[in-house]
Amino acid sequence: MHLNQSYAEYLQHTSISARPFPAASLEVFLLDQAQDRHHRREVETLQDFAEVFDWKLRRNYEKVLHDGYTLIVSNAAKSILWVSHQFLAMTGYSPNEVIGRTPRFLQGPDTDPARIRQLSNELALASQSQRITPICQQLINYRKGGIPYLCDLEIDPIWNHRGELTHYIAVEKEV
Repeated sequence: MHLNQSYAEYLQHTSISARPFPAASLEVFLLDQAQDRHHRREVETLQDFAEVFDWKLRRNYEKVLHDGYTLIVSNAAKSILWVSHQFLAMTGYSPNEVIGRTPRFLQGPDTDPARIRQLSNELALASQSQRITPICQQLINYRKGGIPYLCDLEIDPIWNHRGELTHYIAVEKEV
């Protein structure tokens, strides 16, 4: 509470026009610290997944998260297990609303069925061929309120060290 006392004393001796800067600086600092902690927790969660499921990762997902991309981890059956905090900002859906669902629920009337078929075919081939390169597509998805958005999508098939496809990690960015 020493900081609060010092700040209160400072405010007593400062004109109103000069007051916002220290408070704004502190708020920016605290927000930055909270975002860093949240980012570290997301990275730790991905590391925990990698350890538990014995993933053989070929991509730096920490950098992907840091660069502001949305990550979605799903199992081999394509049910969502985890989403990064950017998912809420991009779609309006909280993690609790999407865990256990497939990403199909984000599709809508303007989502191109041909692109979905192509994506499905490539995912099926990836599971048979031990594909290690991302499957890329651009789709129109829908936010929680029904508003469409264009999304660049890269889906990484994730294999364990025994050569089994265990998960997919989708890296998404709104265009």
